[in-house]
Amino acid sequence: MTKIDDLPTPALVADGARLEANLRTMAEAHPGAALRPHVKAHKCTALAKRQAAHGHRTFCAATTREIEGMAAAGLGDDDPALLVLVAGDLAFAHEQRPHPIVG
Repeated sequence: MTKIDDLPTPALVADGARLEANLRTMAEAHPGAALRPHVKAHKCTALAKRQAAHGHRTFCAATTREIEGMAAAGLGDDDPALLVLVAGDLAFAHEQRPHPIVG
């Protein structure tokens, strides 16, 4: 077993059972589209996939890089409504990207 001091950093370390219980509780309290998790809260596509498995398939992103990461992980690449870009990075996205980011 790997010791916590031997993990490369940064590393996300979580209690799996507690995380699952929290995901389930949030899904029950705010099902489906009632909750739109922010990517910046965890910046972890594995966690976003677990959120999606609990019905939260729409995510907010503050930057184009966050959207690209989510799309690369298979989240939002088949439905542009699954990712919502917060307006701050929108001008950059249209000026600097030679192709659509999502959709």
